[in-house]
Amino acid sequence: MLVPWRLDVPESELQPPVMLACHMVDEAWEMAGPEQAQAFFRAIGNRIARAYPLGELRSNDEIFAAMNAFWAESGWGRAVLRFTEDGLRIVHAALPLTPPEVERGRWRDTVVAVVAGIYDYWLGQLGGSDAIKTRVVATSERSVEFVYGA
Repeated sequence: MLVPWRLDVPESELQPPVMLACHMVDEAWEMAGPEQAQAFFRAIGNRIARAYPLGELRSNDEIFAAMNAFWAESGWGRAVLRFTEDGLRIVHAALPLTPPEVERGRWRDTVVAVVAGIYDYWLGQLGGSDAIKTRVVATSERSVEFVYGA
């Protein structure tokens, strides 16, 4: 799998698309309001997920394993998923570190939006509704907790 957005390499080895994206993050948040920037980065996540669909998986274990295989290969963390009364809880840990060129808060907001967009697509592909979105319920510097459900 080609992962041009991989960030867990030395700065001198960052691929040009990653370097360009890092410089564009601050610009996107400055040029658009927070809602527009978040929607933009969520759409990018959706597009990434369309390029790496989960496929025909039958069990929750297969689905969760496929998600974590993608996250591991891309260097964008790992997820623990569990079903609760309010839907599917997703704790996504080990988010990529902030590149030196990007402001920390904006980077976290960008990564959270991209990851949410990926989950939106994947869970919609598995039978979810377009009306249901992955909601953020808690964040820290390197992790985020989502709920997908009504």
